[in-house]
Amino acid sequence: MRWVLTLLWAVAALCCFAPAYAASESGIVMIDKAHALLEPEGEPPREGEVDLARRWDREFPGRGGRATYRIALPPRVGMEPMALLFSRVGNQVHVLLNDSTVQRWGELGDPLFDATKTVRMVTLPAALLHADRPNELLVEVTVQAQRLGGLSVVRYGAVSPIEDLYTRQILWRDLAMLVFAAGLVGMGALTAVLWWRQRDPFYGWFSIAALLGVVRVIDRAWPDVPVPWPLWGAIAAICYTAHVALMCRFALIAVGSISRGMSRAIDGVIVAVSVLDALAFALGMPLLMTIGFTFIPVLGLATLAMVMREAFLSRSAKAWVLAVAIAGALAAGTHDVVMIRVAGASGLYNTYIQHGMFVFVLVMMWFVAERYNRSVASFQALNADLSRRVEERERQLHQAFDSLREQQHRQSVSIERQRIMREIHDGVGSQLVGLLNMVTRKGADPAALKEQVQMALDEMRMAVDSLQPAHDDLATLLATLRYRLQPRLQAAGIEVVWDVAELPELRQLSPPVVLHVQRILLEAFTNVMKHARASQVEVQVRWRDEAAPRVMLRITDNGIGFPADARAREAQAHGRGLDNMRARATAIGASFDVQQSPGGGVSIALEWQVERAPPSSGFHDNPGHG
Repeated sequence: MRWVLTLLWAVAALCCFAPAYAASESGIVMIDKAHALLEPEGEPPREGEVDLARRWDREFPGRGGRATYRIALPPRVGMEPMALLFSRVGNQVHVLLNDSTVQRWGELGDPLFDATKTVRMVTLPAALLHADRPNELLVEVTVQAQRLGGLSVVRYGAVSPIEDLYTRQILWRDLAMLVFAAGLVGMGALTAVLWWRQRDPFYGWFSIAALLGVVRVIDRAWPDVPVPWPLWGAIAAICYTAHVALMCRFALIAVGSISRGMSRAIDGVIVAVSVLDALAFALGMPLLMTIGFTFIPVLGLATLAMVMREAFLSRSAKAWVLAVAIAGALAAGTHDVVMIRVAGASGLYNTYIQHGMFVFVLVMMWFVAERYNRSVASFQALNADLSRRVEERERQLHQAFDSLREQQHRQSVSIERQRIMREIHDGVGSQLVGLLNMVTRKGADPAALKEQVQMALDEMRMAVDSLQPAHDDLATLLATLRYRLQPRLQAAGIEVVWDVAELPELRQLSPPVVLHVQRILLEAFTNVMKHARASQVEVQVRWRDEAAPRVMLRITDNGIGFPADARAREAQAHGRGLDNMRARATAIGASFDVQQSPGGGVSIALEWQVERAPPSSGFHDNPGHG
């Protein structure tokens, strides 16, 4: 904050000791009288000596016209060229020295050009100056109403000191305005972007106020604005009023002391002064604009009082800095209204409001920067807090996931135990119970006992095989089953042809799926051995790579097929074995079909949808043909 205070004191010192027009410069003569022919619109011409310190608008309020000023310049001394410095001249100007044109600013009577925007310098060649008698300077001007036209005090002297004075005035007035405009444009654009992203009125009001202030700078610096007069005059006055009023609103928002009543008062000042400005230019009554301008210091005083109250209550150094800036701008504005607008002085006094507002805008920029830094810090703190909360929630989720996974593992183990118990009870258990019944009966057939024992062993082996990982490979499952059943089938005189095509890796086959497929195949082979009287069984497996990939498994024998008797055929078709096979197929989402083969025998088809596993190691080899 120290650098801000230093800058403010430097600018304040510059304002206090800024150069003013004076006649003390070495070799420079100030001319404040002239013989003039004044031709105001709607009034008779006047001719005689006039005081150049009195503005045209003061003598002829609300009227334009034409004027010709004649000034006698002293005879030339030596051959050094001389120069003139017009503190204000306009609005369109033609300068002649001894009946020779030396300068033009715009075309006489063309309102699109205004020469009063800045100080004007004219170099007078030595060849045009008389050495033996006074020189006649003729300045012809055309004036538009309420445009600060006419001719003000003139300085005459050698080129070098006049150029020095001209350069100082340009730096003081024009360069300061350009720096002010650049600051307003930059900060206005920046705060507009901030408002667009955050929708904070703090940035929005500053952006509007800054961009409206640029119009004032354009009016002071651009001599040929392509907008007709007096429309441009009304636009510039209204924009300047809104600029100052909205800066007051922004200052109150910055210290947090704006009330609804004050907000409405600011809106009322903007509307009232804008109406007065518009009427002043439309009706040619500059007094209305002067009355409107008096509202601005009143609004500034009210704003200053509220900011100082907030500074007292909050003991905020920022509020005190803002109060100093407002007081400086208020003093500058009051000076301009009283000494220039009300008094009607022309060219004798500098305007200070642009410098006062420049300091004020610098302070406002500081407030904007600090507000933005606070917002960034707040967002960073919020992000840090959110990150901490997210990390905490992730930790909780990981704990919950680990707990859930442990529960799922225990549940899976419990379900698997129950399944194994059920399969042993329904499979091996039922076979052992049947074997026990046969053993307890007298005269039991040894072959039947052997078959019952073999079936119990097959049931137990399949239960064990179903617990082994299938490694996503249906072919491995079939090869294991072939290994288990091949000896029994060969002992029964049945040849088995294994026609298993190459199969892709499939999604993991769960133990229940493995067991259901094994049971369906075992039931099919058991039926062949018991009822088919077949000499050959073909096992065919195909992969159908369709929109919904499927596996088709078919078992076909060359036995006697279904019985010729209708009742026997229906009983076989709806026997317990086929019903069990259908139920198991339904359990894994497969379709099950039993048909009479065209060449005799029975064909059992099992088809179900299986999801392909992500590609990793290609296809498995065919387990071979028997």
